[in-house]
Amino acid sequence: MIYDEVALWGLTDQSSEQEIWDQIFSIFRKMGGRASIATAKDGKPQTRIISLQRMSDGNIYLMTSRGKPFYQQLKENPWIAAGSLLEDTHHSLRINARVEECTDPAIYAEYAATNPGTMRMYRHNTDLIVLFRLAAGHGEILHLYRDDMVRRLRFGFGGETPPPLTYYITDACIGCGACYDHCAEQSIERTEDGKYRIRPMDCDDCGICYTKCPLAGEAMICRLTDE
Repeated sequence: MIYDEVALWGLTDQSSEQEIWDQIFSIFRKMGGRASIATAKDGKPQTRIISLQRMSDGNIYLMTSRGKPFYQQLKENPWIAAGSLLEDTHHSLRINARVEECTDPAIYAEYAATNPGTMRMYRHNTDLIVLFRLAAGHGEILHLYRDDMVRRLRFGFGGETPPPLTYYITDACIGCGACYDHCAEQSIERTEDGKYRIRPMDCDDCGICYTKCPLAGEAMICRLTDE
């Protein structure tokens, strides 16, 4: 293997959801607890910077006000896309999540105790404060760790499964090695039977392998063509 074993803090595709989720929140903390979050309004993306906070129940929450367009957008379509970057270490994080409005008084009390500035701002209108929990979704942690080499981990949470690779090699592979020779990330390896496979955590989804495969569509499959 050519990758750096600590590129993703030792996380692998065999790590538990809890291990991955713990690291995700650690990343958010290093990013100042903020992320760029996109919603949709009339089919057009709407973005803003939002603070995210992990509560004692282990879940991540975001806060907004009932009068804000953000609140209305979440009520109309409870899916968000969030992304953030650790520029100094070249780590990035993106999440697609379904959010649910929190109704637990204990969580609101905990939020109030840990966010005195927000509570002062809404001191006469605390009933307008709304918390949304990231209930389910999927995402990816990516590390551009050396000479534009990537190490990525796709994950799911709340019952969601990680999205699959865009490209994959089937049993129809004839072992010609064209994909191996042209792979920009060196993420393709030869198996014992002479065929090839893509290592998911090292693949950049660039599609070069698909363009070079003489049996593209049979030995090398592109999921984009199935959508």
